[in-house]
Amino acid sequence: MTLDRAITDVPRWVFLCILAYAPLGYGCAATESIVTFNQFAAVLAIAWAVACLWRRRWPTVSWLVVGPVTLLLLQGWWMAGNAHFTYYYVTWTRLGRVWANPSYPTWPGALDRDLSHDSMLHVTGVLVLFLFACDLMVRPVWRKRVWFTMAMTALAVAVVGTALKLAGPPAWEWFWIMPAIKVEAAFCTYLYHGNAATLMGIGWALALGYMAVAASQKRHSMRQAGWMVVVLGLLVGIFINTSRAGWLLAVILALFVGGRYGWAWWRTAREQFDWRLGLIQGGLLLGVVAVLVVLGLNANWKLNLVRLKTVTKNIEQRYPAQAYEQLAKDTDMLGNGADCFQTALPPYMEMFGMSDEKYGFWGNAHNDYYQYLIEWGWSGSMWWIILILGGLMLGLRDHFRLPMLRDSTQWMLGFCGCAAMVAVLLHARWDFPLEIVSIRLYFFTLLADAWARASDTGETLSLGADAPVPAGHSFSS
Repeated sequence: MTLDRAITDVPRWVFLCILAYAPLGYGCAATESIVTFNQFAAVLAIAWAVACLWRRRWPTVSWLVVGPVTLLLLQGWWMAGNAHFTYYYVTWTRLGRVWANPSYPTWPGALDRDLSHDSMLHVTGVLVLFLFACDLMVRPVWRKRVWFTMAMTALAVAVVGTALKLAGPPAWEWFWIMPAIKVEAAFCTYLYHGNAATLMGIGWALALGYMAVAASQKRHSMRQAGWMVVVLGLLVGIFINTSRAGWLLAVILALFVGGRYGWAWWRTAREQFDWRLGLIQGGLLLGVVAVLVVLGLNANWKLNLVRLKTVTKNIEQRYPAQAYEQLAKDTDMLGNGADCFQTALPPYMEMFGMSDEKYGFWGNAHNDYYQYLIEWGWSGSMWWIILILGGLMLGLRDHFRLPMLRDSTQWMLGFCGCAAMVAVLLHARWDFPLEIVSIRLYFFTLLADAWARASDTGETLSLGADAPVPAGHSFSS
């Protein structure tokens, strides 16, 4: 390996390590794991800068991406730097306030200095990794490695979570080092099962794509069998995890991916269909259905369903939707600062008579759209929308412009990534997946792929695996 290649590849391998660490490091929701994530991001940023300087080449990142990212970071750090207060909790809905001595007290600033500062550190880390991924994902070989790492990490979450659920409370206390009652709704490294469901859903979409590609490629029966095992492992994890959102998203993703693959097969290969192979694949599908039926008839599974319905009903009864709506209406142009939703909400809880203990503490809104609007205001929300919806629409546009190549990993997984992003955005309507660092990282990695596919670098597709690929040529397998 030449020195040039070594210097160039160091940040890329670091990125794969971050993708593997983020979900397994307690979802990067605990303070210690977030600090480690920030350190990883800093190391990658330095290594990436060194690689760019060494090769004297600008990163392959569109200014349509750099602009919104820069404006978001400027707004977020301004609000954190000019924060007006620091809060401490007296009760769940009563706060004590300490003056934070901002430089410009009459100008906009975050509600809580400490919360906004800490939040902006990992938001910056995620956005730096997003820009790096935009540069990385124009290279087909590394794009495949990123997809593979994400799918295998999601499988690890499913396998470990399933093992812990089957082992019962003694294993929970060993793994989480806290009373089992506090982690009853946890799954693997995620304290909230809904977040674990989102992460596994992303892996599920990618694994389905890999399995579909393997099924289309002749003489790859072992590869197909391997991806079938991955798909089954993720499916069991999704259904062992008692998240109704996870079940719904798994079905939606299966319909998206299956429908797209089925349409491509109907248009290109139905005349060459091998009925013997079809019978084998049909038998495997029946095996999957049989697994689900066995799980459904399990007595403990029924008890979990009853418990889940009870918990869901209680949450719906105490969900402070009115408080969210009023707080969103009162939010100004720049919002209340990153992660300051939890300090902005309590007065509104009291306003609507929700200060009783039964309504609980809401560190995150169970609706990411409300939370982003409350924390980032109309200005910041506009840049988030441009970044997310712009990339998603460009990624889908690029995919549907390409020829249908069922046996192309690039073609199939590009669509699966877009489908996974749509599923996360749907889940964000009633949960908070985009507030969790690891899920945010996975989402923005897929978004980077969408932006990378839609950016025309002006270079030709002839320089090997490390060369950027112009739009229209990203479907090579």
